[in-house]
Amino acid sequence: MDIPYSSNLNRGRFETWTHKPDMFLVHAHQVHGTDIVSMETLPCEADGLVVSWEEFEQPLAIKTADCLPVVIEGEKGVVFLHAGWRGLAHGILERPEIAMIKPQRVLIGPCIHECCFEVSPDFGENFKGSPFFTKRGDKNYFNLPEEAKRRLRETFPQLLVEVAPYCTCCNENFNSYRRNKTTERNWNIYIKG
Repeated sequence: MDIPYSSNLNRGRFETWTHKPDMFLVHAHQVHGTDIVSMETLPCEADGLVVSWEEFEQPLAIKTADCLPVVIEGEKGVVFLHAGWRGLAHGILERPEIAMIKPQRVLIGPCIHECCFEVSPDFGENFKGSPFFTKRGDKNYFNLPEEAKRRLRETFPQLLVEVAPYCTCCNENFNSYRRNKTTERNWNIYIKG
C-alpha cells in the first residue's frame, strides 16, 4: 500500500507513505531532540520544521517508525514535528516556535499506541504524574499520543487535537521499529492547499 493514511486539515493535507514518495520534500536530519528550525536553516539536525503560510511552497516531511508525526496548523503558519518519547519528555510540544504560529489545529499521525508501547517500570520517571500509564498483568504500557494531546491542550486549551486511529506497531501497513526492528521509515508528508 502506497499511502496507508491520509487526512485533510484546515490548511493542508497530511499523508503517510511507507516509502519516500517521488516528490521534492523539505526535511531535517532527525535526532530525537527538541529543536525546531525554519527552512532557511536546512540542512541541519532538528526534530521540527516551522514555516509561515507566505513562505510555505514545498511539501514538508517527517520520518517515523513508531514516533509521533505532529502537524500543528496555526493562524500564522505550520509546525511539523517528530515527537518520540524523548522529545516529548524534554518539552518539544512546549517550544516557543509553536506559540509563535498561534496554533489552532493539530493532527497526530499514525504512531505507536498504548496497545503496543510496553515500557519498563522506571520509564514513568520521564512522565511523572501522567495519567496515561496502564498495567496489564506484570507489564506496563504508556499512551504516548494521549500524553501529547494532554500537553498540547494544557498549553493551548482551545486547540482542536485529532489522533490518527492507527497503531504503527499493530498495523502491518506501516513500518514499525518496535514490531520488527526495521530500518525503513514512514514518510509523513504535509502539503499546503
